[in-house]
Amino acid sequence: MEDVIVIGSGPSGSTAARLLAGQGLTVRILEAETLPRIKPCGGALTTRALDLLPPGYEAYCKTHPTQWTFSNGDKAVTVDSPTPYCHTVERQFFDQWLASQAVQQGASLMDNSPVQDIQALPDGYQVITTTGKVFSARYLIGADGGHGVSARLLRLPRAKNGAAVEVEVPVSDEIFQHWADRVEVDIARYPWGYAWVIPRYPILNIGVGSFRPQKLGLKVLLQEYLREKLPFFDLDTMPRILAHPLPYRTRFAPLARDRAVLVGDAAGLMDAFSAEGIYSALMTGHLAARSIAHAALRDAPIVGYEAAVRAEFWTNLRSAIKLSHLFYRSDGLIQD
Repeated sequence: MEDVIVIGSGPSGSTAARLLAGQGLTVRILEAETLPRIKPCGGALTTRALDLLPPGYEAYCKTHPTQWTFSNGDKAVTVDSPTPYCHTVERQFFDQWLASQAVQQGASLMDNSPVQDIQALPDGYQVITTTGKVFSARYLIGADGGHGVSARLLRLPRAKNGAAVEVEVPVSDEIFQHWADRVEVDIARYPWGYAWVIPRYPILNIGVGSFRPQKLGLKVLLQEYLREKLPFFDLDTMPRILAHPLPYRTRFAPLARDRAVLVGDAAGLMDAFSAEGIYSALMTGHLAARSIAHAALRDAPIVGYEAAVRAEFWTNLRSAIKLSHLFYRSDGLIQD
C-alpha cells in the first residue's frame, strides 16, 4: 500500500504530489489522458499564484500583461499597472512541467489511466482504473477537475458547472502587439456570461463563458465575438473550438471524507466572478499536502483541510458570488 494516490495531474494534483513526495511519502499520480494533453484555459497566472510554484516557472510564461480592459459591450475602462497583472502560460506544457516536478521529488506518474472506481478500505482506498489496474493507498486526493469522477465516487457534493468555449487564434506580430500588454474581459456582455481576449504569444486566446450555459448558444456567441475583435478573421479557417467546465459553488460544501480530499476544480473553488481557477488549484494543492502530511504521521483520518480551505478562500469567494449577482444580474446569474 502506498501513502497517497492523486487522481489528476493538473496544477492542484501535481502540486500536492510534489510537496508530499518531497516529504518522503510514496505518491502515485493517475492521469486520465496522455501528457502533454490539451487543456482549454486562458492560462492566466495571477501574481499571487507565483509564490505557490516551484522555481523555473518563468520559462513557461508567454506574456506579462500590465493592462486590464473591462467592458460591458458598450463602454470600456482600461486599468494600467506598473507591474504585471498576470502572466500567461500554455497549459498543456505548463501542466506537464508541474507533473515533472512531482516526479523529480519521487512521485510515480501513470498517464492514460482513467479511474473507474474508488473503494474504501479500513485504512485507506483502493482505486481501479479502466485498464483493470488496481492500486491502494492510505490517502486519496481527487484532482480530476469539474467533470472528474472523484467527487461522485467519494460521495462528496459536486460543484455546479458552467461552461466556456474558446479558440486560439494565430495572428501577425503587428496585430499581436495591439494586445500584447492587455487582457480584455467583457463583463455582463451576455446574460449570465462574459467574454475575453488573453494574449499568449504568438496566439490570442479568445473565448466566451457562462454560468448558465443552457440559456445561451456559446459557439454562436464566440463567432460573433471573434468578428468584432478581429474583423479580418475568416471564420471558415477558425481553429478547433475547445470547451471546458466552469466549476463553482454558491455554498460551502464538504470537501473531505475520512482520508480523502478534493482539490482544484474538483473542489469547485473557481472564482464565480472572474472564473480564475489556477490560484485556487495551487493553493488547495498546498493545503491538501499539509493536511495529509500531518495525518500521515499518525496514520489517522485527515483533519483541518476544510477549515483551512474555508479560511483561505471562502470570504473572497462569497464576495465573488455577490459581484456575480451584481454584474450578471440579467436573470440572476447564480441562484441558490
